[in-house]
Amino acid sequence: MKVHGRSPGTFSLIAPLTLRGNAVVIADLISFLEEWIPPGSAMSRDNPGLQVGDPREELRGVLVALDVTPAVVEEAVSAGVNLILSHHPLIFTPLSRLDQTTPLGGMIAKLVRHHVAVYSAHTNLDASGQGVSMALARALEVDKPRFLAPPESRWLKKLAVFVPPDHAAAVREAMARAGAGVIGEYTHCSFNLEGTGTFQGGENASPAVGVKGNLEQVLEVRIEMILPAWKAGAVVRAMQAAHPYEEVAFDLYPLENSDVSYGFGAIGDLPMPVSLEDLVQRVKERLGCPAVGVMEGPSRNIARLAVCGGSGGELVEAAWKQGADAYLTGEMKYHTLLDYKDRITVLLAGHYPSEAVIVPEWAQRLRQWLDGRPVPVIETRVMTNPLTYQI
Repeated sequence: MKVHGRSPGTFSLIAPLTLRGNAVVIADLISFLEEWIPPGSAMSRDNPGLQVGDPREELRGVLVALDVTPAVVEEAVSAGVNLILSHHPLIFTPLSRLDQTTPLGGMIAKLVRHHVAVYSAHTNLDASGQGVSMALARALEVDKPRFLAPPESRWLKKLAVFVPPDHAAAVREAMARAGAGVIGEYTHCSFNLEGTGTFQGGENASPAVGVKGNLEQVLEVRIEMILPAWKAGAVVRAMQAAHPYEEVAFDLYPLENSDVSYGFGAIGDLPMPVSLEDLVQRVKERLGCPAVGVMEGPSRNIARLAVCGGSGGELVEAAWKQGADAYLTGEMKYHTLLDYKDRITVLLAGHYPSEAVIVPEWAQRLRQWLDGRPVPVIETRVMTNPLTYQI
């Protein structure tokens, strides 16, 4: 993960499998993923989603990997799968040309020739409550990890709509089903206030209440529900479909709140405090990294641990302010380390080892969703870490 600002976590639910006949198509898997880790929760500079391929094709198998490299593409082709699910996007910046003599152009051409699609979930997976940093925290035995930093405020909106009382329940339910009214572990959250609405229908109007041409005063309920910004279109459409009025009066506006369902990094207490030496050994064993960079802080016993997969230098301030004895991430800028020297212990495990923990968890989640369907889910055997460690 690379943080520019902040980003989101989400519900631990398995969406129902939608089948076209007896086949599972790539679009089915994408629908499941986007309910769990919506692309709209990614950071603005990111490029999650379908990178290459036809979502209408039948799903023959999935290869789960951190990166898409020529070796990973060959692994997918050799295994006979037709979808690579990666954490890091294959295409991060817009392409101005597709030159097959370049590594990226060659990979895309090979993927297209062999009908292998690529779908990536990057900062939206980082921000999930079942994402990279939470998997990293669990691997290191952090008890009941919580988000270290909130997401950007741009992710939340509020919809306020004015409804006749006898239609209020139906409109609330339609909005909730479309994704509004979720606050943490609670759904169907709304505020309702009765008041008087006025309107006067024109010559071509067909009012559901009253008579056109008359200035009507009617009892209405103002319903307010919070919603993720990326679900605004779906929620508004659902509300309008359930609303009895010909012209619906509603307000949709952004909020400065942080969405508690999403966040970056993770922090929590270890079941028992451990020495720095024991924590380093645990990191090596659990993450499979032969070396760990350590900047020693004031505490030699680690009781509270904060983590962030990938490049998490921007969250060290949050870790320090929340009383973490140590902060583990993949990599951090030199001068950021200097700024926090003697304030907090920092462990650098490497970008790849700090994120690779998500691959088996991601694969297992897909197997659960497939629920016994004959679609193999394979964890890559290709080591895409560009670094080797010579000790």
